[in-house]
Amino acid sequence: MKFKWAAAAVTLAILAATYGLFLVGFSQGGKHTPKAENGFLDLTAWPFADNGAVPLDGEWEFYPDQLLDAEHFALASAKGGAPPPERIEVPGSWSGRMPTLGMATYRLQVKVGDPTAVYGLKTASIQMSNRILVNGQVVGQSGIPAERQHDVAVNRPYASFFTLKPGWNEIIVQTANHEFPASSGVVESIYLGPSAQISGLRDKALTHDWIAVTAFLIMGLYFIGLYSQRKHDVSLLVLGMVCVCFALFTSTRGERVLFAVFGYIPFWLYLRVQMISAIGGGLGLILYVYTAFRPFCSRGLIRFGVAAGAALAIWALFLIPRYATDWYRQLVTVYATLSPLYAVYVFVLAAFRKVEGSLYLTVAAVALNVYVLMQNVNVYFAVPVDSLPPFEPFVLLLMLALLMSLRFSNAFKKIEELSVQLLRSDKLKDEFLARTSHEFKSPMHGIMHISRSLLEDTRHPPTAEQREKLHLVMSITGRLSQLVYDILDFSKLKQGELAIDPAPVDVRSAVETQVRIYSFLCEDRNTRLMNLVPDGLPFALADESRLSQIIGNLLDNAVKATKNGSIVVAAAEKDGMIEISVSDTGEGMDAQNIPHIFEAFQTFDETKENRGFGLGLPIVKQLVELQHGNISVSSVKGVGTTFTFTLPIASGGEIGGRAQTASGRAELPVKTPEYVLKTPYYLNQKGKHTILIVDDQFLNLKVLMDALQPLGYNVIAVQNGFEAMEQIGGPNKIDLVVLDLMMPGLSGYEVCQEIRKTYTLPELPVLMVTAAIGPQDKVAAFEAGANDFLPKPFDLAELKARIGGLLALKDSLAKAVDLEVAFLQSQIKPHFLYNVLNSIVASSYTDVERSRKLTADLADYLRGSFRFSHTEKRISFEEEFGLIRTYVEIEKARFKDRLRFEYDIAEGMFLVNLPPLLIQPLVENAIRHGISHRIGGGKVKLTAYQAEGEYRFVIEDDGVGFDSELALHQPEAKPGRRQGVGLLNINKRLKYEYGTGLQMESAPGQGTKVTVRIPAEPA
Repeated sequence: MKFKWAAAAVTLAILAATYGLFLVGFSQGGKHTPKAENGFLDLTAWPFADNGAVPLDGEWEFYPDQLLDAEHFALASAKGGAPPPERIEVPGSWSGRMPTLGMATYRLQVKVGDPTAVYGLKTASIQMSNRILVNGQVVGQSGIPAERQHDVAVNRPYASFFTLKPGWNEIIVQTANHEFPASSGVVESIYLGPSAQISGLRDKALTHDWIAVTAFLIMGLYFIGLYSQRKHDVSLLVLGMVCVCFALFTSTRGERVLFAVFGYIPFWLYLRVQMISAIGGGLGLILYVYTAFRPFCSRGLIRFGVAAGAALAIWALFLIPRYATDWYRQLVTVYATLSPLYAVYVFVLAAFRKVEGSLYLTVAAVALNVYVLMQNVNVYFAVPVDSLPPFEPFVLLLMLALLMSLRFSNAFKKIEELSVQLLRSDKLKDEFLARTSHEFKSPMHGIMHISRSLLEDTRHPPTAEQREKLHLVMSITGRLSQLVYDILDFSKLKQGELAIDPAPVDVRSAVETQVRIYSFLCEDRNTRLMNLVPDGLPFALADESRLSQIIGNLLDNAVKATKNGSIVVAAAEKDGMIEISVSDTGEGMDAQNIPHIFEAFQTFDETKENRGFGLGLPIVKQLVELQHGNISVSSVKGVGTTFTFTLPIASGGEIGGRAQTASGRAELPVKTPEYVLKTPYYLNQKGKHTILIVDDQFLNLKVLMDALQPLGYNVIAVQNGFEAMEQIGGPNKIDLVVLDLMMPGLSGYEVCQEIRKTYTLPELPVLMVTAAIGPQDKVAAFEAGANDFLPKPFDLAELKARIGGLLALKDSLAKAVDLEVAFLQSQIKPHFLYNVLNSIVASSYTDVERSRKLTADLADYLRGSFRFSHTEKRISFEEEFGLIRTYVEIEKARFKDRLRFEYDIAEGMFLVNLPPLLIQPLVENAIRHGISHRIGGGKVKLTAYQAEGEYRFVIEDDGVGFDSELALHQPEAKPGRRQGVGLLNINKRLKYEYGTGLQMESAPGQGTKVTVRIPAEPA
């Protein structure tokens, strides 16, 4: 309450100060000017040059209800005896002498000191039409003063110029008012002076009014325009309308510039514009303080003010001009005066409460009060409105500009603070998403693994309904897992933290990799995935992993939308860019959804089965744009969808794909990297293990070699899949392959699949290294036969650990093979011994020498078999051959002439070192399983020679033969088949020791040929 009393006191003080100051100033007046007496004004002593124009104030002759001219007065003077005229004080209304509505004539005789000069008259307000005659000549007119039926009311100020004669000069003012019952006659001073001074008065008045009108109108339009941008702030619109109303009111006062803009305006319209604008200004101020400072307003006063303003406005619209009485004019004056005064009170009260901008509004409201004061003293005291410079509009304009500046400044500060808080909150949100997303991975993968184990449970197989629900659980968790990766990528893209490492990329290889991945993942769909990217397409300048992510996301969408049909990936060079398209024959999209397809969290698939989370395509779009490309989509409902994106061509003109050479073999193009080495590159450190590293970027090969060199590994580095297959099929023993997933020509998937056709997972481990980051990439890598998966960029310590683990796996296989050798060595082979002993006993009765020889051969054979320790890694072929001959001699005792054994041993082959019991079991297999099953027996031939950098041992027989495709792929021997632990063991040992394996050629009834290849030792 104390604030209200204080605000009221300050408001009264402001009112007293402003009104008192101006009223005192006006009461003291300026220069003392001559006054007319009895219709005569002598100005011969008035210094026009020093004091300027003079108002023709004082007693004029007054002739009510008559419009008289100079001839009438000349005739009356000639006749003489005319009654004395009435006198009236000018300026002022004639309502005290006659009815307000009517017509009359004013007459004044003036004498000037210099009649040779050009003089002028400046009128202000002569209601409501008038005509001025000087010495019988019409010098100025506003409207047409006449009887009511002929009167045209136009109360417009003007200036007129003329010459005077020596002596007394007659000035006649004819005026009529049949429209405005509030006042009539010459209500404001008429000024007389030299033409230059009168022109100056007119220009000053016009300038004053135009400045005021322009200032109010500009501010009004500004606030209305501001409201169009901030429609929630109604106070801006109200304040704009207030300023427009004051501009309109000003244009109807003073020089009436409204006429200058629109020309002739009917009096009824002019008067309504004047009154409505005055009432609208007051009503608008009341509404403004209510909309902008509602807590500080009295609702009762606001309601009363609005009701009073509405009543006055209705009066002005429907009852003016006939009932525009002086009493009504006074009501409008009070209303237009109290409204700014109440606004001052509210603004002062708001200033006490430290409300934004209230001080500026207080000063603006005081300026408005001064403006209202000037209009009031003009109406009631005939003080010209241009008596003071037009500072009120300027003060108002300045205060409102400062108010807007303050508001914008505070709003900007608040926005800055909110932006900082928002950025902090957004960062916290992203951190929360990142952390929770990582936390979601483990439980989701756990759910997937448990669901898969339940599906594959053979002891307690699930029912059909349970299987369907478990598949649904796995599908949902898979989608949630993809959402986790999408959220992480989206968060990085949003923060600008996603790093892009552009490099020349073979588009065909990247597409082929993703097509293979999704071919694995949609095997249960009737959908064909085709890679139609042509060979020889230039390399694209892109981030390899992100390009794969783009293609993968588009393929994922296409697979979801295409249950039956085809998905085609194509590419071509166009306008200096690589244009890649992913087309499907799926469901397509509605036309109205296409413009929103790249917006985050927008999903248009209404089916629960395929509905996504709306992040894949926005991520694709941003990834494409980050790599200086563009993406577009075209789709027809029920026909299919095509996504097309572009990427820049890598500089240097590298060509991707498989370029055909003259020999018909596909070879890779050579890039122009920072680091170059000639491949295959051999780093031989005489280590225990040899590692083959395959990567199409020389810098990656260098990093891998530098990481492996301190560990003592032998390293072979190649730059593409074709060189890798040559090394794996060559004489070098490979213990581990570190394989890049995406390579031009022959991808890592294809290389891995080729390796698995010959080697099992333990025999030749494969570590897949790739920049691909999606879970589907890992699944596809393992489906292709990889032992382990390591995403780029990798930690070298982790790489070394994974390599060590895979080599340990291979070493464990070697130990298992050694145990098998020991088992083979320790086998007594009862059936073989039984047959030999029977032969010895039988021979002892008929041929003692033969019996002794068989006993000696058996002893040599057993001594040779048991002599080799499983820790003994190498023996000479000469020792192995001795064991073979002993065994053959024993078997000849059984088979007699049915067994023929031949051998062809090249020079120097007896000195070759090889693992023990490598050749003898093969000869034994040839005799026992090839020859023994034939009634007529057969021949076994052993050949040993050196060729193409290899030691080759060939065991041939002409026995029953077998299906060679199945021989080395059976885990254990079965009746009727020529395979067993010994044969499989030899194959494993060859792969482990030399990376070669057995070569077997056989067919049922056509004999068998087995080749053992051992890399030749360098000379």
